[in-house]
Formats: sequence, C-alpha cells, structure tokens
Amino acid sequence: MVLTIILLITTTLLGGIFFALFRWAVNDGQFDDPEEAKYVIFREEEGQMSATANGGEK
Repeated sequence: MVLTIILLITTTLLGGIFFALFRWAVNDGQFDDPEEAKYVIFREEEGQMSATANGGEK
C-alpha cells in the first residue's frame, strides 16, 4: 500500500513537471509554426555559401 502511494505521488509530480514544461514551450512560441523547422537548414546553408563566395567575408 505504501508503494502505491509513493508511485501515485511520483507520477503526479512528474506529470505536473512535464505539463508545466509543455505550457512554457507553448507560451514561448515553440509550436507557432511547425513547418518552419524544415526550412531553417536551407537558410543556414545559403548564408554559408554566400560567405564562401565573398571570400569568407559576411
């Protein structure tokens, strides 16, 4: 019985922590545009390519 109470308290605390982290991420704007993440790599490569084309100067 004691183990059941400990497990209930532990899972409730972990659930609360993960829910708080999820709410923080939503409020921080992490999920505003989920399609944007796949295009970030192209912009980084374009910036590096133009830097190398200019002789290493940005």
